[in-house]
Amino acid sequence: DPVNALLSLGYTLLTQNLMTACEVVGLDPYDGFYHADKYGRPALALDLMEEFRGIVVDSVAQKVVNRRIIGPNDFLPSNEGVYLTSRALRIFLRQYSQRLNTEVAHPYAGRKLSYQKVFEVQARLLAKTIQKELDNYSPFLVK
Repeated sequence: DPVNALLSLGYTLLTQNLMTACEVVGLDPYDGFYHADKYGRPALALDLMEEFRGIVVDSVAQKVVNRRIIGPNDFLPSNEGVYLTSRALRIFLRQYSQRLNTEVAHPYAGRKLSYQKVFEVQARLLAKTIQKELDNYSPFLVK
């Protein structure tokens, strides 16, 4: 259905962003904790994605639907599923990009960071926890 098409696209983009964050800090995005190891599945990126699924992707999908930025005519049904028109895809990508650039307070950094930067900070915190430089990993929570 159309909403799941938006969510699926958003989760794919978020996974790629988190794979990059893992790689930047020297973590293998395919070696996770919670998601099962399966060839080609970026399990660690998917583990980290759980922190950001709602506050990044779900919020963008909700915004474009509730504000009617993307509507029923922006979807193309096919035998394989539902696809966005090229216009709607551009709109969704723009909204997603804006969300990544939104600044939020990060408790560990002690200042506002874009979500894009928060991904990297969380990956660094995870790396420090794995290396036993930190006792516990603290997931990112929005207050």
